[in-house]
Amino acid sequence: MGDRYPLPVFLDATVVSNFASTDAIGFLVAVLGSPLVVPAVREEIERGQNLGHEYLASAVEAFDDEGIGVADPPDGSVERGLRNRLDAGEAETLRAAAERGGTIATDDLAARRLAGELSIPVVGSIGLLVVGVERGEITRETADAWLETWREERGYYAPVERIGDVLDGDG
Repeated sequence: MGDRYPLPVFLDATVVSNFASTDAIGFLVAVLGSPLVVPAVREEIERGQNLGHEYLASAVEAFDDEGIGVADPPDGSVERGLRNRLDAGEAETLRAAAERGGTIATDDLAARRLAGELSIPVVGSIGLLVVGVERGEITRETADAWLETWREERGYYAPVERIGDVLDGDG
């Protein structure tokens, strides 16, 4: 991943939730090596599981089994400017990526815009699918099936219908 996106990659709750909903936490670990979440994201995922979203259990297990590392909170408090523009998970994730020279993995538009303003590399769920297909970790068909699940079962908005729409040379 470091060839395209600087490591470490910090995952926000939406990205974790998307991949957990398709039983693909192992895919995230395979593609990202050692992805991280900040404590606020871990807490958000655990809260979701406790509220009955059982598909998040694989993510919670990955935190405990060290498949997805839980980073120390960013140094100092998250600046008020970040907290005014983002929720706790995205704000803490953005701060951690900035402090460590890493990448933020988010689908949140406000977080993506702010990361751009701060020159922090960003990748989203679809971008991670593209990387996975390009590296042979998953097929296009699997990527498309996951995308369809996210849309239909999780209400995920995707700007593309299929992964081939964003792969080089495909239209």
